[in-house]
Amino acid sequence: MAIMMVVIGFSQAFQDMGISNAIIQRQSITHTQLSSLYWLNIASGVVLSLIVLAISPFVADFYDEPRITGLMAILSSVFVLVAIGNQYRVLCQKELDFRTMETINVVAAIAALAVAITLAIQGVGVLTLVVAMLTQAGLASALFLWVGLRCYHKPSLVYKHSELSGFYGFGLYQMAEQSINYISTNSDKLLIGKLVGLNAAGFYSLAWQLIIFPVSKINPIVNKVAFPVYSKVQDDPATLNRYYSFNIKFLSIVTMPLLAFLAFFSHEVVYVVFGEGWSKTADLVPALAMIGIIRALGNPGGAIILSQGRADVGFWWNLGWAVCIVTALTGSMLVLPSAQTAVYVLLCLYLTVGMIWHVLIAKIGKVEYGPIAKHFLKLFVVVMSIGWLGALLTNLIDPSHAFLRILVGGLICALFYGLYLYLFEKPIFRMLKRTS
Repeated sequence: MAIMMVVIGFSQAFQDMGISNAIIQRQSITHTQLSSLYWLNIASGVVLSLIVLAISPFVADFYDEPRITGLMAILSSVFVLVAIGNQYRVLCQKELDFRTMETINVVAAIAALAVAITLAIQGVGVLTLVVAMLTQAGLASALFLWVGLRCYHKPSLVYKHSELSGFYGFGLYQMAEQSINYISTNSDKLLIGKLVGLNAAGFYSLAWQLIIFPVSKINPIVNKVAFPVYSKVQDDPATLNRYYSFNIKFLSIVTMPLLAFLAFFSHEVVYVVFGEGWSKTADLVPALAMIGIIRALGNPGGAIILSQGRADVGFWWNLGWAVCIVTALTGSMLVLPSAQTAVYVLLCLYLTVGMIWHVLIAKIGKVEYGPIAKHFLKLFVVVMSIGWLGALLTNLIDPSHAFLRILVGGLICALFYGLYLYLFEKPIFRMLKRTS
C-alpha cells in the first residue's frame, strides 16, 4: 500500500494541471471559463487514471509484487472521482466557505472509516484501504458537486481553448513546481538510503516525521485560508502586508515552542513514541527541529507569491532548491556518509540559500520584513531559553520515567511560555479575535 501511495501522491501533482490555484487567484472568471476548466479537469482525471492503470504492471514487476497491478488499477479511478467535484471544492475555498468544506470532509472521512471497519471485520485485507480511500474521495466529490451546482454554477457543454490561455501558463508552472517539490522533499531520504544505508534512512525518516507532524497539521490550515484572502487583496499592498505579517507571527507563536520542546526533550519523546532502540533518531531531532522552524516560517510565502500571479517564481525557486539539495547532500555524504551529515548540510542550506526565498517574498509580495524578522528573532530566543530552562529544572526534579519527564518539562515550559504570551503577545491575540 505504501508503494502505491507514493505513485498516487506523485501523480496528484498533475490532477488538475495546476489550474485550481489559478481559479482562486483570479479576481473574476466568466461562466465560459469555469465550464471549460471543469471539462478540462474531468479530461485530465481520465488521462491520469489511464496512465496509472498503464504503469501498474511495471510497478508490480519492479517490486516483484503481482498484487500491485490489480490494486493500482482499482485505485487509479480516484482521479476521475476527485475531478468530478474538485472545481466546486476550489470555489468553496475561494469564497472562504470553510464550514462547508470541513463538513463535507468530516462526513466523507466517517463514511470511509465505517467502510474500512466493515471490510476489515470481513477479512478483506489490503483491499480495505483501497475501497476506503475511494469511498472518501467519491463521497466528498459528490457532496462538493451537489453544493456547487446549487450555490455556484452549472457547467455548460462548452470548451473554449482560447478562453484559457492565461490559466495554462499559471497551471503548468504550478504542476511542474508541485512535481519538483515532491521529488526534492523526498530526495534526502532516498539519498541517505542509497549512500549511507536503509537503517540510517529509517532513523532519519522517523526523526523527520516527529518534526513535520506539528508543521503539517498547522501550516496547511493557515495556507488554505491565507491564499484566497491574499488573492482578494492582491492590489492592496498595505492590507496584504498586514495579513502576511499577522500570519507569520501567529505561526511563529504556535510552531516554534512545539519544535523547541522537541529539540530539548528529543530522547524522551522518541522513547515514548517509538520505544527503545531509537536513540540515533533522537540524536537527529534537535537540528531537524531548527530546520522545521525555518520551513514553517517560509512555507506561507508561496501563498503570497501565487496571489500576485507569479507561479513562475515558485517553479524556478523549487527547481534551483532541488538542485542545491541533491548536489550538496550527494557531495557531502560521499565524503562523510552519515545521517548527521545530511541533517547539518540541510540546516546550512536553509540558513544560507533558503534566505533567498524570503527576499523573493519581500520583493514580489511587497512585504516589510523588518518587523517580521525582529519578532522571529525575539521569539526564537524566548522559546530556546524556556526550553533550556525546562530541561534544566526537569533534570533537577529528575522524574523516573520518560513520560513523566515530558509531562513535567511540558508543564514548566507551558507555564513560562504562557506568562510570556500574556505579557508580550496580546496584540496578536486581539487581532486574531477581531478576524475570527
